[in-house]
Amino acid sequence: MNGRDSARVMSAIIVACALGACAAHAHVVARNPALTLAPTCSDAVAAYGSRDKVPYDYYEVALITGEGNSVYTGNGDVLKSVRKQAASLGANGVVIDSLHVTRSTVKILGAAVGGNDAERKASAIAIWMPSDTARVREACHGG
Repeated sequence: MNGRDSARVMSAIIVACALGACAAHAHVVARNPALTLAPTCSDAVAAYGSRDKVPYDYYEVALITGEGNSVYTGNGDVLKSVRKQAASLGANGVVIDSLHVTRSTVKILGAAVGGNDAERKASAIAIWMPSDTARVREACHGG
């Protein structure tokens, strides 16, 4: 491999690492130790804007936070990562506490050139609705 090929490979690695760092990701902040549930699929995790919008009685499974670079990710990307994390815990819904972005032009410009200071952030309660298992089965297994 000559110098030019090495430079291309190194550039590709740097770009791949940079793009990976910009992806949305979610973390479990606190978990209900009384519940042990089988994982579901993220398609089965319904998102609700408030507790009063949840159509069934439910148990709180965990508190989940999510974030992503606001230049490269949208609210949908952050919500998708929160739903994926909730599914891994066996939840079939999330109640969104907050979903916002820092809106400083300086921060957004800084993030566009490689800084990590313009963020989209979300906070959600992962929930399990025992009465909603048929919908979950359909979403994850098609019947």
